[in-house]
Amino acid sequence: MRVLDVGSGTGRIASRLSESPLHVVALEPSGGMVEQLRTKAPRLPVVLGDGELLPFQDRCFDAVVIARLLYLTVNWRRIVRESSRVLRNGGRLLHEWGNGADDEMWVRIREKARSLFEAAGIDAPFHPGARSEVAVDDHLVSIGFTRETALSLGRGPSITAREFIRRIESGEFSYVWNVPMDVRQTCLPQLQAWAEQTLDMDREMPMPRDIRWTIYRRPD
Repeated sequence: MRVLDVGSGTGRIASRLSESPLHVVALEPSGGMVEQLRTKAPRLPVVLGDGELLPFQDRCFDAVVIARLLYLTVNWRRIVRESSRVLRNGGRLLHEWGNGADDEMWVRIREKARSLFEAAGIDAPFHPGARSEVAVDDHLVSIGFTRETALSLGRGPSITAREFIRRIESGEFSYVWNVPMDVRQTCLPQLQAWAEQTLDMDREMPMPRDIRWTIYRRPD
């Protein structure tokens, strides 16, 4: 079976899949990520390319993997359409959202940060793509995919609200990368104050609460 991993990054998924009998191809648009991936898995075929315009013929893969990607790009629907194009009839699309649900504590903090940055005049400060897993699911169904099953792999690593905000402030998370320093200096203390009033700052929370893969079948 031929499997394409779209937006492989440093190979979290592709490198593991390549240990199986599957024929796996990793596609990644960042040259730096590609170099890391080639170091990690030197025998894995790696293509420098964009998920919005896949450099492959129609119907040439049995499965396509899209993991923790569609919330990162405005043109996420184009990535889905391209993935459908290269899938054979009856092929599978494996999707991992990984960006949490609205009621999770870390997501509430993240979305509060987004609202503060937007109120300060920053358009789409981070994660400009799909806003929910439901939006992805609805789109796939609308273009003919059948939702076959969902596989839950348990909780992600635990973190407290206090530590999560500290890591946002330090720039470890990407939420502030596109935000000017003066806006950060105004908004992040507001985020801290809101969290202190609203949340239990030292209670551990999983991030995300449920690591889940959803498997879709392309129509024949």
